[in-house]
Amino acid sequence: MRATHVKPATTVIAVAILSSCALALTGCSTGYPSIEGVWRASDGSANKTVSDDGNCTNMLYKGATMIEIAKPGMCHITGSDGTGYTLEVEQGGTTVDYTATFSKNDSTMTLSRVGDDFVTLTRVPSAH
Repeated sequence: MRATHVKPATTVIAVAILSSCALALTGCSTGYPSIEGVWRASDGSANKTVSDDGNCTNMLYKGATMIEIAKPGMCHITGSDGTGYTLEVEQGGTTVDYTATFSKNDSTMTLSRVGDDFVTLTRVPSAH
């Protein structure tokens, strides 16, 4: 009988790499604030929603005006620059980076672009 060589370390490393890639795709990171939830906008525009996998609605702005797009997009925090977090929003074929600053235990998020704040979002308390 011929012995089969199994390389358990290789398998473990492959699983770890795949797990890391999955986290990167969903925008999950313990170092970044959670953006999951429903957010009410200070400008009176429609509520914004962000699911745990990054699907989002009503997050795309042109200047200080929300752009209504019927299809959901993707929203992820992609980094931090010291003054806030980079929030990448892709919706309707358009990708825009905003600076997001958080306050009040991450229940308030202010979005800005090129240093100009244009909307403050307040997390709507969950119903559970």
